[in-house]
Amino acid sequence: MRNYEACDICGKVPKVHIGGGKDNLPDRSLCCNCYNREMADMYAVEMPDNVPERLTFNDKNGKPRDFEIEFMIFGTGKSLIATEIGKLMRRADVWGILDDDFDDMLALLKKRIKKALSVNYMNPDRSIKDGKLVGYIDYDSEKDDYVIFIDGKPFSWDELGRNVSTYEGWKIKIEFGSISDDLD
Repeated sequence: MRNYEACDICGKVPKVHIGGGKDNLPDRSLCCNCYNREMADMYAVEMPDNVPERLTFNDKNGKPRDFEIEFMIFGTGKSLIATEIGKLMRRADVWGILDDDFDDMLALLKKRIKKALSVNYMNPDRSIKDGKLVGYIDYDSEKDDYVIFIDGKPFSWDELGRNVSTYEGWKIKIEFGSISDDLD
């Protein structure tokens, strides 16, 4: 039986499971670093040696916020994803093509994290502040439902609907962007 709890190369926690499909590739579990090294070799791109595991920034109240950083190389590009560690779940993402400079991507990611920490779209009572929301949709496998994250806090569709209903009779604009878009 396969052990999906350890990277097949280094023994760390795996993030990627590849192979075993119709292409008859070997079934393997890899951590991000081992996966990225293989992708870098496969696509002849440079594997950066300065990928931080964590970044810390102060929020607008001066409180330090830690973000876990995940770098991934794909056949079509590469990504940097920052996910806040702790009770809040703010995220910032940068997606690029294989030739994009890693340091430029990292600088943009830092800028997006700082922006996410500088703005609140919800009041402390979880009501909408200033008539505008920006967040992201994520799947909660424990609840088998989707959750909207605004200011790093989860909102169910029902809770968000109750908030939006306070604007009954008003116009509404809903704008969706890809994970790499910077929505305001």
